[in-house]
Amino acid sequence: MSETTTAPAVRAPGFWRAVWIIAALELRQRRRSKTLWILGVVWFVLIGVVTGVTWYILAASFGAYDEDFDAYPLFSLIVYFVLLFGTLVAPAISAGSIGSERSGGTLATTQVTLVSTWSILVGKALAAWITGIAFLVVALPFVVLSLTVARFDPLQLLIAVLALALQIGLFTAIGVGLSAFISSQLFSIVTAYLIVALLSVGTLIAFGLAIGSTTKYVEVEYRTYSQEYWEQLDRCYQGPDDEAAIAECEREIPVTCTTERTTTSVVHTDRLWWILAMNPYVIVGDMVSVRPDDQAPSDLFSLISYGVRSMQKPQDSTFSGWDDCRPGAQDEISDDGTLSDDLEGTVPVWWIGLALQVGLAAASLGAGYVRLRTPARRLPKGSRIA
Repeated sequence: MSETTTAPAVRAPGFWRAVWIIAALELRQRRRSKTLWILGVVWFVLIGVVTGVTWYILAASFGAYDEDFDAYPLFSLIVYFVLLFGTLVAPAISAGSIGSERSGGTLATTQVTLVSTWSILVGKALAAWITGIAFLVVALPFVVLSLTVARFDPLQLLIAVLALALQIGLFTAIGVGLSAFISSQLFSIVTAYLIVALLSVGTLIAFGLAIGSTTKYVEVEYRTYSQEYWEQLDRCYQGPDDEAAIAECEREIPVTCTTERTTTSVVHTDRLWWILAMNPYVIVGDMVSVRPDDQAPSDLFSLISYGVRSMQKPQDSTFSGWDDCRPGAQDEISDDGTLSDDLEGTVPVWWIGLALQVGLAAASLGAGYVRLRTPARRLPKGSRIA
């Protein structure tokens, strides 16, 4: 009487262990590629050159006006340059990760294992994200240097690195989802680049078109000083260069005003600012801009953040002009308030844009899951399964 032996049951790996298995295999393959190593060296040299040239330009511009050199704008320029490179590299290292295996007939080997479809997707996205973070690490010394030579702020540096890592991660996730959803490797990479262009440049074009199509032009009346007043004031400055005499001359000029009409535009940016919320440069700028005590924007971060958030304030549609002759009107022109005072009542834009980007990445991965899951009901024409 023979005894039958049963093979031990094979247990499927847990979700996160399967994710790391897929990511480790992907990273091992990427590490063997000389292209990424060469690209990393070129990237290190390139950002070094950009940092040095930007430093020289800022120093020359401050020196031309005999002003104290402030290298603070250098930080925002370098961070945005890293973001530009990251958004260009992310589709290249992610949007072809699954398509290349599908066209080579090796994807089916992974699909028939006990690794789940979501583990394959998330593992591929994790590997692409780690590769993108490697390029960020290469650029990190110059990012730190650009802030160290100015007004070093550890919080601002931490937020900048976190914002860059999040953007690279989201764009790589979108690329992996497209790679799973679109059969053609070339078409998935092109589509990923189109999405990057849509969010970076397309949002600016859409905002400009929306502004142009909704702008209203109205004719308003306004009061200002007469031409005779300005002519007499000009004669006061043509005499001797004596401040006391000029002030006395100004006081003796009779104030005469006139009413004029002009055409002005009324733009409701409070209804359109959300178009720019998904722009990666707006998100990073609004996240990193942590100097609300400045009286004016001092770098690209605060300039972009202040510009987008100030659009949330509604413009009076019943605009009735202005009055330069009204007592105290000139005093209202000089405003000693800070940026935080001007932005009171507005909401941060970065978390809105980040939430929309997360939704886009989730939709891309979800579409990729539908196409990648097994058993498949229908395969695209010409697909290889082994």
